[in-house]
Amino acid sequence: MEVALNLDPCSPIALYRQIYDGLRHGIVGGRFESGTRLPASRALANSLGVSRITVTECYERLISEGYLETRRGSGTFVCSSLPETDMYVSGAPVEKIEQLPPTQSDVPIRFSRYGEIVNSPIRKPNPPEMLRLDSHGPEVEFFPRKLWTRLLVRRMQEDGPTLLQYTQEFNGTTDLRVAVAHYLKMSRAVVCNPDQIIITSGSQQALYLAARIFLDPSDSVAMEAPGYRFAGRIFASQGATLLPIPVDRQGMQISQLKKHGGKPPKLVYVTPSHQYPRGVSLSVPRRMDLLAWARQVGALILEDDYDSEYRYNERPLPSIQGMVPDAPVLYVGTFSKLLFPTLRLGYLVVPPAFQDVFTGAKLLCDIQSSSIDQRILTDFLAEGHLEPYVRKMRIIYGNRRALLVESLQRHFGKRVTIYGDQAGMHFLADFQIDLSEEDAFERALAAGVRLERVYWPASPPVERPGHVQFVFAFAALNETELVIAAERLAQVFLAS
Repeated sequence: MEVALNLDPCSPIALYRQIYDGLRHGIVGGRFESGTRLPASRALANSLGVSRITVTECYERLISEGYLETRRGSGTFVCSSLPETDMYVSGAPVEKIEQLPPTQSDVPIRFSRYGEIVNSPIRKPNPPEMLRLDSHGPEVEFFPRKLWTRLLVRRMQEDGPTLLQYTQEFNGTTDLRVAVAHYLKMSRAVVCNPDQIIITSGSQQALYLAARIFLDPSDSVAMEAPGYRFAGRIFASQGATLLPIPVDRQGMQISQLKKHGGKPPKLVYVTPSHQYPRGVSLSVPRRMDLLAWARQVGALILEDDYDSEYRYNERPLPSIQGMVPDAPVLYVGTFSKLLFPTLRLGYLVVPPAFQDVFTGAKLLCDIQSSSIDQRILTDFLAEGHLEPYVRKMRIIYGNRRALLVESLQRHFGKRVTIYGDQAGMHFLADFQIDLSEEDAFERALAAGVRLERVYWPASPPVERPGHVQFVFAFAALNETELVIAAERLAQVFLAS
């Protein structure tokens, strides 16, 4: 490890003294913590461009003064107890290092419009024992880690150093795009060729790229109300106006979208297979109505198909993208939720006219998604490992959903209503209790259960007295944790 020191060859102070002062001040000031191993004298001399004798003399003096110590065969280390510490009683201050006085600019540094919008506190991490019903990740305990490791080792042996290099396939490796195109044609009735697929770092990046490419501050985006919080923030970060469209048992109310006067929205963001958060699916007549309206006004449909693989006792739903030829649809999906969250791989299926612009935007954003992960995922898909894994997880998630619903109904009876299809990795629950949403949320948090509030893209509707709603993400909690979470909620929600 190299050590940076401020040395001035033109200073009247000798280099030896400058190096000594820099090391000593770094030790006393805490830059070099107790037990830190310093570079060998020869290595430090080479990096600073001085003679080894100069560095050796500095080390020897610091050793004699009790700042450094040598360990046979290991090197030179910062002492655990410094001379300044021993000179004072416990808690007394050590030597203060002379620093430049703080300066304050007369001209404040301003955020951009984007910076102002995203400048909000990041939620603090929850303690490990917190039961996270707001965590939308999948269960990773059952993921075939040995299989994934075997695919990784094989790829590293076969492809070697090429996996560690930059690639010119900015939109994703050809083999993965071919595999994804085949998977989408079979499972989601998506009509596409591999060139239309852009591999992204998760679906979140796909939404961000679409917003960057198509939205200006004068544009508006129609989205479901209630809807997906981060999609709303992404669109708003581009300066677009959010147009909330109500959702009922058949999904987004397209009739309300048509009633919107003035300039039509540039994008319509929908989650048609499993609406987030109400859990309903967009009916076929409304899908056709949405497609006809989008063509008529020149709008794009942004179809987020984030967890459509998981439907329990219900038939699979085809995508909007594949319902009519040349549909004005940007289709978004992800493997991060399907397999495991740290696999930051998602995809966009774009109309042929948009292939170049999305590839260019992806290049500017992060050049490429992980080549190693793309190659392993390609093998995972091509060798047929995805289907049996999803089939197994569909049974597990279906059982967990049923268990949590049964547990809530056992404790709350008719005072809880579960919304949505038997599908996906979450549902919406409405509680008839004499608490405000804030009070209910805080009580649950104090009991060790974190819930997710419902997001409204514009101002929320007037609260119904005696009713609160929360999103329940159940996939990542085991059966015991789900039962405990329901018990805790009953204790705090029904307490007098």
